[in-house]
Amino acid sequence: MEKLVKVSEERNKKLNSIEKLKLEHCPKETWDKLEYYAKNGFSSIPEHDLNYFLKCFGIFYRPATPEKFMLRVRIPGGKLTPEQAYTIGEIAKKFGNDYIDLTTRMQVELRYIDIKDIPEILKRLESVGITTFQTGVDNFRNIVQDPLDGLAYDNVITTWDILNKIQAIFLKNFDWICKLPRKFNISITGSYSNRCNAYGHDVCFILAEREGVFGFNVYLGGKVGEVAKSADIFLNGDLVPIFFEGLGKVFKKYGFKDSRNRNRIKYLIDAVGVSEIVKAVENETGIKYQKSGVTLTDLEGGDHYDKIQLKNGKYAVHLIVPVGIFSGTKLIEASKIAEENEGDIRLTVEQNLYITNVSDPESVKNYPLFKETENRRTVFFTNLIACAGTEHCPFGVIPNKPDAINLSDYLSKKFNFPQDEGKLRMYWSGCQKGCGIHGMGDIGFVGVKFKENGKPVTGVDLYYGGTIIGESTEGKLLIKSLSFDKLNTVVEEIIRVYIGLKKDRESFEKFYKRVLSKISRGAFKFIILFNSKVRSENPQLTLEISDQLLNKSTEEEEIFILGYQLYRRATGKSPYSRQNILDIYDEPDPEKPSKLNNSISKEFEKLILRMISKDPKKRFKVFTELEEELKNIKI
Repeated sequence: MEKLVKVSEERNKKLNSIEKLKLEHCPKETWDKLEYYAKNGFSSIPEHDLNYFLKCFGIFYRPATPEKFMLRVRIPGGKLTPEQAYTIGEIAKKFGNDYIDLTTRMQVELRYIDIKDIPEILKRLESVGITTFQTGVDNFRNIVQDPLDGLAYDNVITTWDILNKIQAIFLKNFDWICKLPRKFNISITGSYSNRCNAYGHDVCFILAEREGVFGFNVYLGGKVGEVAKSADIFLNGDLVPIFFEGLGKVFKKYGFKDSRNRNRIKYLIDAVGVSEIVKAVENETGIKYQKSGVTLTDLEGGDHYDKIQLKNGKYAVHLIVPVGIFSGTKLIEASKIAEENEGDIRLTVEQNLYITNVSDPESVKNYPLFKETENRRTVFFTNLIACAGTEHCPFGVIPNKPDAINLSDYLSKKFNFPQDEGKLRMYWSGCQKGCGIHGMGDIGFVGVKFKENGKPVTGVDLYYGGTIIGESTEGKLLIKSLSFDKLNTVVEEIIRVYIGLKKDRESFEKFYKRVLSKISRGAFKFIILFNSKVRSENPQLTLEISDQLLNKSTEEEEIFILGYQLYRRATGKSPYSRQNILDIYDEPDPEKPSKLNNSISKEFEKLILRMISKDPKKRFKVFTELEEELKNIKI
């Protein structure tokens, strides 16, 4: 542990402003003053409480709604009893404009709340076993688990009791409240299907098998832009809370307190190595942990869009809640349906919900709650995420939720793509903080500001290829600074590629692994941008991902293949008898496309001929060169 001590001491010689604030004030003082603030009004709240310490208790001031607060309600594992759901719904109706957001951490956010009403709201929540404690800033946040924990056929280990043992260590315990260097997210899943973004957290306990025993492999260091990495540890269920507490103590003691932007546990791991962290936890707990087993989250299809049969023979019925925008009225209706079926409500990380224990799923769908979303039961809404944008979040760059809905509505009208024909996860983040977990989406969107033609505009950075099957991987940036006026047609082209080449009922993730991962990012970007440019007026020129394009070793080879396609589409003839860049040197030069098709511009002709030139010095080598040429060409 010598390295850990040394690195920590060096990094903590200087403290950031928040750590200095923690030395001057404490969250217990804030909690004790809450009644005073409620009686004396908004103006009585000092800045340090308004902007930081109240967040320890899930109370967030949002300048976008002056003198109003957002309450973030902790829903462990996303699991709500009918009584709890009804109570939250009633609170939203009475105190919060009947508005609710469902979040990507399986929580509920109430908005438009007056400070005078907060003590009463918290008492009502506590009366049904719910709290807002530690849902913000430097705390252990809401623990996510499989929403169908204990119910689904593919659930091997029920994790609910383990989750509660973990939570009991820190919840409402002032030895832990606001004592971490930074926020700390936790996931646990005992299922073959990854229904809870299981690898996107600071610590992840993932279903595994070792020598015939089922338990959990440990993964560490997940955050926005980073998938958690294996700690090479296997735990049985009894050891999970013990390991967690030891890890928390290590982070609390040695975590970095200098830079707010680089003090998640990931950065501590990067600095000293995961083995050093594991040794520190073993020293803290007095236990030598077993090496990891085989991780078992390889199953796809465990999050059915409609209903899923449970172990007891009944069903969990899935309700689409587009981008998590809900209401107290609707949550009350959901609570009544759950109560009638003697089931409960399970929130999901995709901002939807399940109603469990349903005997007759078809009868449930006749309720107004389900009827309202009938027109949005498409691939483009089923797995859609969007965090709060400019309307409710001070960090938001774009509206985000409306943007996500607008795109999904556009695609739903453009394509007849029923829910059972595929799966597409579109995840939207309103800014680079990434609360919409865009990196895990099949297609990810991040709100950005940039200049276009010298004028400031907003739009998105577009990502693709995030995976959740097996050990998750982050998506890659496909197109940077894409304005909203181009977004619909660009994403439309991605969907055309998917629909045109996918196998029957193949998800985008499996399609990505089978096809898109076998061409370069540059090739895919060029195909998408080129097709969006030509489809309306010259659809005969659109490019496709052919077998010849797959598994090429260089972008130059890919460019040649696409140039070959373009020549054929533009002229009706092949430029060479062989479609291999290495076999064309003894062939005659191809005819100029304009001689075969007089509608082709000279600039476009020049571009095509450079793509397929026999002279390596004249050919495009990388797609960035080609993209620059394409920008100014009339086709």
